[in-house]
Amino acid sequence: MNHRERFFKALELEEPDLVPITDLALDPPIVDAVLGRKFSGTVLTMAGGSDSWENSLNYRLALVDACEKLDFDATPALSDYSLTTREYRPRYLDGKRYIDHWGRIMQTSVEAKTTYFVGGTVNSPEDLESYEPPDPFHPDVVEMVDKIMRRVKGRDIAVIAQCHSGWHMAFQVRGGIDKISIDLYRNPHFARRLIEKIAKACRGFAKLMAEAGVDAIFVTDDYADNRGPMINPKLFREYELPNLKEIVRIGERYGIPVLKHSDGNLYPILDDIIETGISALHPIEPGVMDLKTVKEKYGSKICLIGNVDCKYVLPFGDEGHVRRDVRRCIDSAAQGGGFILASSNSLHANVKVENIYVMVEEARRYGKYPLK
Repeated sequence: MNHRERFFKALELEEPDLVPITDLALDPPIVDAVLGRKFSGTVLTMAGGSDSWENSLNYRLALVDACEKLDFDATPALSDYSLTTREYRPRYLDGKRYIDHWGRIMQTSVEAKTTYFVGGTVNSPEDLESYEPPDPFHPDVVEMVDKIMRRVKGRDIAVIAQCHSGWHMAFQVRGGIDKISIDLYRNPHFARRLIEKIAKACRGFAKLMAEAGVDAIFVTDDYADNRGPMINPKLFREYELPNLKEIVRIGERYGIPVLKHSDGNLYPILDDIIETGISALHPIEPGVMDLKTVKEKYGSKICLIGNVDCKYVLPFGDEGHVRRDVRRCIDSAAQGGGFILASSNSLHANVKVENIYVMVEEARRYGKYPLK
């Protein structure tokens, strides 16, 4: 099988020739190391000064090249984190913190090699009135999508588009889960308007990507931490689940599968998530959920994607650790098909690049069908 055939065979819950391999994201230092050349900008925010649009475009194209060099079967070529306009400039609040194009306050960390959310810009009803999320159909955004898709069209790799459904961006724009959680009880009208405003933009990005011809949509809102869902399951079903269903409907209209990512313990809401019609779930976080248990209960309904440990094994482990963890994943979930190997979140900047190559090598060696 070629890479695309292998990827889709697993999504169809069947056995391909080999266990497919992909990942949710590759941070710029990983792309740099794999390709042996330097790119500017950051994966989440394009905090690259006056050339943010070009930096973002070049990074996404380089990411596709890196996935091909790593022998992945699919690549996250598009992301609503990265799609923006030529006029966009990060608005710096100080030497490390700035406001991005979604209205999130982000902080850079040279030591951690990453950028992370620390606050939001919608702090009142007045802020909400003036708040506008990114326009998914802005000509510059459409141009970036078209340029990326023209470069990947015809290449033997499945093209994944990363987007959100509403919740994740909403709680960050609001300034934190604590703030939006209080809103859901004390000011539900305000919370609903904020979530819907962002969810509308998210649906636009999903539609734009689907129309551009991507092979799959990957919805990446996080719903849980290690203890369980971030909000009461009842509120989750009321405020966020309909937004996920809308993204699934967009996928259905364009005939493309919708994959779902969320870290944490999803057990209390897992049935709800699967009943939306998603085709796959990522990453079934190690130490929090059990890949084998999820496979036994839900493997006839959805494909599973995961879950080589990127918290300890990929950043700090040696070759033996990586090979053992790859075999653990394949043994737990690959029998009968319907499994795609990936990390337990992403190939972040602190992952050892040599361990990625070991992960791929072991998956190709150990993940041959029929499995032993």
